[in-house]
Parts: sequence; C-alpha cells; structure tokens
Amino acid sequence: MPGFTHILVTVDIEDPTNTERELKRAREIAEASGARITLVNVRTPRSSRYNAYLPKSFDADEQAFHEGELAKWIGKLGTTTWPVSTKVRVGGVAGEILAEARESEADLIIVGSHQPSAMSRLLGSNAERIVREARVSVLVAR
Repeated sequence: MPGFTHILVTVDIEDPTNTERELKRAREIAEASGARITLVNVRTPRSSRYNAYLPKSFDADEQAFHEGELAKWIGKLGTTTWPVSTKVRVGGVAGEILAEARESEADLIIVGSHQPSAMSRLLGSNAERIVREARVSVLVAR
C-alpha cells in the first residue's frame, strides 16, 4: 500500500451510508500509513435573491451546523493515533473537493458513489468528475 500522508475524505451529511464506508477505508489506510485525515463537507451556495427572507445569521448558522455534523463524524472515528481535522467549503461539490485537495496537499481523496441516475449519466456525477480531474489518487468507496 502506498505511503499516503494526507487523506481527504468527502462527507455528505445527507448520506451517512456512503460516509461510513469512506471513513472505514480512511481509517484502514491511516492505520497502515500514519496519514492524517481531513473530513471535508461542501455546502451548497445560496442565491442572494433569498437574502431578504433569511435571518442575517443564516450563513453563520449553516456553517456552524455543518461544522457540528463533521465533529460528530470525528467522534465516530473514535480514538486515533493520527491527526484528524475538518473543513467546510461553499460551492460546487466536485470543484471544491478538488480545490481543497490541491490547497491542503492531500495525496489521496476518498469519495462515496451513489447509484447513477439518468441525469448523472447525462451530465456526470461529482465522484466521476473528481476521479477524472484529480491530480492525486482517488478511492471510490462502494
């Protein structure tokens, strides 16, 4: 197994099954290589046209919610001998995951895969785009 040093694990807080699979793989690899793990979640950007209808604290509340969800996933990892951190980004999922991998110098990205829908077959899925465009190894957890 390659000696990975930084594993980026994508976390979809609305899909715990995939996230559990991803974390299992990340834990196995981190135990073997001593790699640090970063859990990353991407929030969908909201249109500014909704600003008048949302409380001023909406963005901060959303950020805090997503950070809290990632903290729960760290808790599910249990005690580790390697560092685990979190990152919440805002934007398109695939683009933000790829940007985070570059900026944090991750050498492995672990993503989950959903059953393809007709739309994702036509337009492509986030996992597919990450696999296609990543400059580092990508593990697709199924």
